[in-house]
Amino acid sequence: MKLVVFGAAGRTGRLIVERALGHGHAVTAFVHNKSLELEHPALARTTGDVRDFEAVSSAIEGHTGVAFALSGAGNLESGIANVIHAMAEHDVRRVAAVSAAGTFARNDRALSLGYRTLIATTQRPVYDDLENMELRLMASDLDWTIVRPFGLADAPASGHYRLSLDGSLLPKAARISRGDVAAVVLKALETDTYRRCAVVIAQ
Repeated sequence: MKLVVFGAAGRTGRLIVERALGHGHAVTAFVHNKSLELEHPALARTTGDVRDFEAVSSAIEGHTGVAFALSGAGNLESGIANVIHAMAEHDVRRVAAVSAAGTFARNDRALSLGYRTLIATTQRPVYDDLENMELRLMASDLDWTIVRPFGLADAPASGHYRLSLDGSLLPKAARISRGDVAAVVLKALETDTYRRCAVVIAQ
């Protein structure tokens, strides 16, 4: 496959890039204002802003899959809207986007009281943007997968994790390693296992 990774210089995006290269895929890393300190003969780089449709369209052209791994509020919905438009323009079907557990379930008791408080206060703009991003994807006719990690730990892939394929939160969940999230994102791009699913991943 030829994959383009948006947010490739982020802590999760970089692991998606590394894993995809390890699986023999050609990868284009789309970065904004961070550098990606990684060298590989199958790795190309492009710099741009996901809110700039022309930059997004140029990056997606010629690829067969898209990973969307941006973080923070303010550019998720607008970025995925440009991605969806560009994928339609260039006949690219498969996309996997990283979101977060708790989207559309902000008051679920499976989340700790502390985390529900964060979602209702400081993290509210992020969750608003995440939910709008997900709605854009779900309304598209693409072969999308949404990956919702239950918290993130800076750790390599363990290969041991639990999944919910219907978007529901998992009981007694613990933070998941970014490496395992990257593994699920790549599996979603390589196979139909999670096609048109919102997948919650946790320890």
